[in-house]
Amino acid sequence: ANMQDAISELGKALKSRQLKSLAWLQNSIESTEDMNLFTRVLSRSNAVDKLTFARNSNENAQALLSDVDFSRYKLLNLSSNDLQTNGRTDIPDLIAVNSPLEELYLYSNRLNDDDAVLIAQSLSRNTHLGRLNMENNNMQARGMRALY
Repeated sequence: ANMQDAISELGKALKSRQLKSLAWLQNSIESTEDMNLFTRVLSRSNAVDKLTFARNSNENAQALLSDVDFSRYKLLNLSSNDLQTNGRTDIPDLIAVNSPLEELYLYSNRLNDDDAVLIAQSLSRNTHLGRLNMENNNMQARGMRALY
């Protein structure tokens, strides 16, 4: 219940129009129920446009990508989560819709060449993203060529 209590308190804080940035670091949410609560709480915030959700886990980061609408965010940091897309296109889709996203940090995950190619293709349709960090992933030459 401690994690649920913490997330519920976060939900109260996120109602503030003053809270623009949220950092959730090294605080892995273990249960699916708690993660669902976290994504619901985050989705209800109309003010937060910068999220750092780093060093948690693949399952948590994947749940965020599939359950939260990031179309108004300016900064998204999903670093060091062992994130794997397994063919999902949440990340390139977010880039391709040309959201106001200016900074995207995906370093130290497990993204591969296919992810890099999809992300590179989506960049051609984006005019806002100015910083993309994908260091320390599972990309080889094909992925690197696509991005650079």
